[in-house]
Amino acid sequence: MSRATIQHYLNEGLLPRPRKTGRTMAYYDPSTVERVRLIKELQQQRHLPLQAIKELLAPAATKKKPPRMLELARRREELEHLLAPNERPLWRAEVPAETGVDEEALDELERMGLVQARRSGGRPRYGPCDVAVLRAVGQLGAAGMGRELGFHVGDLVVYREAMRTLLAREVELFGRARVTRENFVRLATAAAVGASELVAALHRKLVTEFVAERGRRR
Repeated sequence: MSRATIQHYLNEGLLPRPRKTGRTMAYYDPSTVERVRLIKELQQQRHLPLQAIKELLAPAATKKKPPRMLELARRREELEHLLAPNERPLWRAEVPAETGVDEEALDELERMGLVQARRSGGRPRYGPCDVAVLRAVGQLGAAGMGRELGFHVGDLVVYREAMRTLLAREVELFGRARVTRENFVRLATAAAVGASELVAALHRKLVTEFVAERGRRR
């Protein structure tokens, strides 16, 4: 993280001001590190603009309302259960037996940003959507796309990049509509489910056409 980025976050009100300890020195509370990590996650993994992140990180107006980050976490869990209704959260230790993804592959998937564990009671746990990704990776390995044939988990980065590009275009299209904040979650959920089915169907169609074309060339 560059000094310029930290200063930009400070100027935008995303971070609390540090305690100056010298002309060119300042002390940042350890909680600031976690806040920076959260900001980067929301930027890179959730593709949220800084203004939206600032609003999400803002403290609750009164003690009667839950903190906004707790509300965000609650909504995220609800959305995950809607999008992956057949999956349950898994502790990291459960992943190999449940999905067929070993520890080495799991570490690589996390480094690539394809899955991300969240701490619960001090233990890493994967949500339903992450479990769905892990199960799909395990199925690919079981089908033959493993180390024995020269495949590597890192090869899956092509799917992440493709989906990020697709998501960026979806957000652009979605942003053109006149959507109220109250309807945003409902419409986003409906769009995610419908788009996922469309993407899967188009992928199957393209694979079929590709195989047929290769067959004709032979």
